[in-house]
Amino acid sequence: MLFWLDKHGIRCSSDMTSAELYELIKMHKPQNETFAIDCLLAENGHTVIRLHPYQLDLNPIGEIRGIVNTRIAAKNVTFKLRDVQQLAEQNFAAVTMEEWAAVCRHVEAVEVEYMSREHGMDSVMERIIINPNDDNEDTSESTVS
Repeated sequence: MLFWLDKHGIRCSSDMTSAELYELIKMHKPQNETFAIDCLLAENGHTVIRLHPYQLDLNPIGEIRGIVNTRIAAKNVTFKLRDVQQLAEQNFAAVTMEEWAAVCRHVEAVEVEYMSREHGMDSVMERIIINPNDDNEDTSESTVS
């Protein structure tokens, strides 16, 4: 955190806690960072949608990485960084088109499942959300507890 703050010319005290440093970083970090790839894709009519970093069930790359990590763990006997790197390179190169296709089909099925649930959630949320500015609130309905 100190390195990031220093790199961006942001002053901080060496006795600040991690929580204080994190708040300082959040205050100065760009909210919507634009990458060169985003501009290239936009020029060609595409929109980039970023996933939450831990939303692995909608991220095929994360799923493939998990498959590769499992293969590396099964073959890693030396626990040396150099050997793990070599295993990673070998196993990423060995991922087949069929594996990618299967992972992408799975992600698409998860997307469909989420979308089907979204409509039901909207109707449930509309019934339980209370609008404090609504003067015409019907108090005859039972309340959710």
